[in-house]
Amino acid sequence: MRLISLCLFFIGSLCSIVTEAQNLSQKFSVGAKAGLLLTYPNFSKSVDHQNTTSLVKPGFSVAGMIIFPLKKMYSFQSEAGFSQQGRLTKFTNIGTHYDNSTYYFADFAMALRKTFKLKIKQNIATNWYASVGPNINYWISGKGRIDTDHGITQHYTMVFNQTPGIEYNKMYINDANRWLFGLNLGFGFNATTLRNQKIMTEFRITWGQTYLGQSNSASLNLPVFMTEQQNMKFNLKVINVSVAYIFEKDLRNAKKGKSDKKVK
Repeated sequence: MRLISLCLFFIGSLCSIVTEAQNLSQKFSVGAKAGLLLTYPNFSKSVDHQNTTSLVKPGFSVAGMIIFPLKKMYSFQSEAGFSQQGRLTKFTNIGTHYDNSTYYFADFAMALRKTFKLKIKQNIATNWYASVGPNINYWISGKGRIDTDHGITQHYTMVFNQTPGIEYNKMYINDANRWLFGLNLGFGFNATTLRNQKIMTEFRITWGQTYLGQSNSASLNLPVFMTEQQNMKFNLKVINVSVAYIFEKDLRNAKKGKSDKKVK
């Protein structure tokens, strides 16, 4: 809860920073990014999960971004996008079976960046940077499958806030936290490709803090004529490696160009 409160405070502070940035300068950068990620479900220590083993789940992310320069090599970066994350767990309480869940999120992030000069090759402008800021996910939907040691596979889709029925192809999720908060820590480098254009790579860790639900938030009917309650009291730790292409804009120079054309 302390980190969530800190993230909310950070969001308010960054909003004030970007307002100041817009007042001070009309320079900004826009771009798009795509990356591969690895998600690890971190279960609460307060819940008994001795028969559950967490494994790493691969996924991907895409986002649009806008960056405002600040003073002393600082900048403010905001993002909005989409990601596929998930949970891969091994259960040994009823034989051995694997739950391979896929989650779809709308992603929002803000960060304060500090840039440092980096000389790799002469006449090629490069920098490296470090960033920190809050991360917000909205849980849109999900799906998954159960693989058992008997060779049986059961596919399901996730439904929220519905009374559990008798279907075998639905996982019923109630009392879920669909707004998830975390903290982003990243570093990367960028290089100029063409005039006012850059390519940027980043390594980012998202330290999720909000549990997706409670210890009995998910229920699924199994073919062995029983209902399994699944523990959703875990948060997501994510490693993301991404590449972005950035276009730098300067509204003041654009306005000057238009004024010069009118004079001529």
